[in-house]
Amino acid sequence: MKRTGFALTELIIVIAIIGILLGIVSLNFSDWQRKNAIEKQTRELFTEINNARTEAIFRKLTQRVTFQPSSYVFKRYSTDNEAYTAGTTVLSRNLPYLLSLENGDSIADRSVEFNMRGLTTGANFSSSNLTLRVNPANSGASVDCIIIHIARTNLGKMNNGNCTFK
Repeated sequence: MKRTGFALTELIIVIAIIGILLGIVSLNFSDWQRKNAIEKQTRELFTEINNARTEAIFRKLTQRVTFQPSSYVFKRYSTDNEAYTAGTTVLSRNLPYLLSLENGDSIADRSVEFNMRGLTTGANFSSSNLTLRVNPANSGASVDCIIIHIARTNLGKMNNGNCTFK
């Protein structure tokens, strides 16, 4: 007698193997999605900071970026006297991943100003640089931090608690 088809145990084994493989793939896909979302957020923020610096130069107006852990606001100021008042909101964004300083401290109400020469100034800005980190820091993303220097801005990756340039 000739036998055709598959036995029930064979089908169950094949279905179990497919289920295990799909489980592994879905875990890797979730990590991949999170890494890409963190990279996207970091690159968008980097671009918008550079745009603010460029706008300050071309418009000859002070630009200020104020950071919160889950958002940031870009404002333009028409005069030096206005720089400490309301200003005009140019851009405001909420973030899916939290921002912090390089060492993990809160970034709440930290601001960076770009003067009409594109140089970074402001009371909350240290003399060397300001480093922003997109959390979680050990996500595996290729870029997850931004270093704002007085005259330039760099993308980087967190390594052992320090942001290294890319």
